[in-house]
Amino acid sequence: MKILLVGSKGKMGQEMTRLLQQKGIEFFGMDQNDKVPTNFCPDVVLDFSSHLATGQNLDIAQKYNVPIVIATTNHTKQDKKQISNFSKSLPVFMSSNFSVLFNLMLKISKILGGNFEYVLTESHHKTKKDMPSGSAKMLIKNLKKNNIKPKVVCHRVSNIVGEHELKIFAPNECLSICHTAFSRQVFCEGALLACFYIVKKQSGFFGMEDLFFESM
Repeated sequence: MKILLVGSKGKMGQEMTRLLQQKGIEFFGMDQNDKVPTNFCPDVVLDFSSHLATGQNLDIAQKYNVPIVIATTNHTKQDKKQISNFSKSLPVFMSSNFSVLFNLMLKISKILGGNFEYVLTESHHKTKKDMPSGSAKMLIKNLKKNNIKPKVVCHRVSNIVGEHELKIFAPNECLSICHTAFSRQVFCEGALLACFYIVKKQSGFFGMEDLFFESM
């Protein structure tokens, strides 16, 4: 498999580069204004750039007639419309968080309910732009489906990779569910799994839940 890695100079892109080199997977890393060598024909585009480049990256995948794995967040309605249209002809794999264990936490959040108080605290490094994070928004969306409106607390401190803690308060007890990423590599490993998964598809929109379901 050959991967065209978009956003290779960013923090996640650099981590992904190290993982691909370690795994011996052929890839080409590019950023804005970079040109892909004429002799490089990717099997999948992996987007670790920015939601601002969504349209451009979809055009690149369309040019090569290959699937795209989107690992960026904070997409606009227009971005989502473009992604949806693309998925009608070529496969899209998209997630705000590619960590396996975080997605297990996400599945747990779908079954929560009850007349309790919910507090979601998310912490990330100082340079993270979106607040709350895309991962936190996924949790909030699941909870709202069960008529739960959590109080959300966001921290942007130090060099924290990512931490999400959901606390459920009853009058005399508390349940805490917490996921902590110790390294960006966990997201890269998940994104690589997504690449192997999506190249086998013909078209459609997929996420981590699809990958889990088919691998069980």
